[in-house]
Amino acid sequence: MSAKRIIGGIYSVAADKLYEPLVVHGAFRLFGGPLNDLVAEQGRRAVSGALGEPILDMPVGTGYFTIEMARNHDGIVVGVDIAEGMVRETHSRARLEAPNLVAVQADAHHLPFEDASFKAVVCTNGLQVMPGLVPSIEEMERVLAPGGRLYISVILAPVGAPFRSPTREHLPTLMRPAKDIVATIQERGLHVTRDERVRLATLIEATKPS
Repeated sequence: MSAKRIIGGIYSVAADKLYEPLVVHGAFRLFGGPLNDLVAEQGRRAVSGALGEPILDMPVGTGYFTIEMARNHDGIVVGVDIAEGMVRETHSRARLEAPNLVAVQADAHHLPFEDASFKAVVCTNGLQVMPGLVPSIEEMERVLAPGGRLYISVILAPVGAPFRSPTREHLPTLMRPAKDIVATIQERGLHVTRDERVRLATLIEATKPS
């Protein structure tokens, strides 16, 4: 079984009752301090910058942050997650709370969208568990429209920081320093405008040239 299927299975099981109390209200606050408030603010900036055009949120999780973003957005918000349970939970909530939010089950490395489909791409506290930093960033950049903005929040335990760059490339993103994520984004031609650390969390924002 692939790492992607294992991760998807774990998060599907956790979606119903475990994810929000243990992860959103537990781990995020423990390791990121005011991270939840900072993520919510990123969502508001994504809505402001998208100007009614489509927004992608990946991974969507249970829709905890995404629903609020969709409520404030005049256009469509697409939430993607590899975990079927997460997609099901988000879909159930969105029907009542944010009908402009569409939940889709998909692989972050093979998104079912055309190039330049989204004016904003949001990746909230999920990049660290996505296998493959480079292909994950490549897909986000591919579906981001010229002039669009990328918003990332990520929790890292960078125990691999002392290793040289070629060695770190073989490590999970969770174990790599934030500078590797920034460098990968820049290698895709995006301009990084924010790189902020809060405890073990990092918030990154970048713009795709027009």
